[in-house]
Amino acid sequence: MRKPSKLKPGTIVLYAVLAGCALVSLAPFLFAFLSSFKTEGQINTFSWLPSPITLENYTTIFTGAPLFGRWILNSLGIALVTVLFQVFLAALTGYVFARLRFPGRNALFMLMLASMMFPSQLSWIPNFVTLSKLNLVNTYAAVIVPGLVSGAGVFLMTQFFRSFPRELEEAARIDGCTRWQIFTSILLPLAKPVLASFAVMSFMGSWNNFTWPVIVLNSPDLFTLPLGLQYFQGMTKEMWGYILAGSMFNAVPVILVFAVFQRFLVKGVATTGLKG
Repeated sequence: MRKPSKLKPGTIVLYAVLAGCALVSLAPFLFAFLSSFKTEGQINTFSWLPSPITLENYTTIFTGAPLFGRWILNSLGIALVTVLFQVFLAALTGYVFARLRFPGRNALFMLMLASMMFPSQLSWIPNFVTLSKLNLVNTYAAVIVPGLVSGAGVFLMTQFFRSFPRELEEAARIDGCTRWQIFTSILLPLAKPVLASFAVMSFMGSWNNFTWPVIVLNSPDLFTLPLGLQYFQGMTKEMWGYILAGSMFNAVPVILVFAVFQRFLVKGVATTGLKG
């Protein structure tokens, strides 16, 4: 029977440093999570553990802010629509760039890559002016439409499809499959790890988006959760228990999505660009 190898001193030190870094990174979230179950007096004393545990903060945010549930649904709906469109359009566009030959293909691909080099702030004014001309300001479409296509997603899917074996497509053509059937029935199922990893990143970006909704939304019933939390903070002034409880509704879903789909995220990023 093989004896377990002993950890070297250097490895122990490395694990200790990594554990310390993880603890430092998690400490603010843990403190906020535990404080959401405290009374206002306990929060002001900076005690770690709540004693006693109270759910008053969570119940109060729904009674004190009747639109809080609406904000959660707004964020969820916008995030799901954004993810569906970004994933599908990124996969479709990536396949076109990777497999089809047409005049200006390389120039368009380089232009798409160049657009990723500019900060998003440069697009705020043109997008806002365009939405104003279309009378879409202060609507859900104003939040969703500018983010329907992701340059990073197109690049990710293009690299995946370029590394995908052409032999499978050629075999499918011999069997009489059309290009659309090859894309939907063969390539997309095999691209699930990459699609799932991009979907997670897309969901996290849309769920946490704050700046753009601030620009295009001004009706409280249309607010997303991050924007609603800022509005709620102004209503409650410095009642930190309510604010921390509300922030958990914004943080926990992202953590759960990342935890559930983490293996797809790692696998998708690891396999993108590798030759099959």
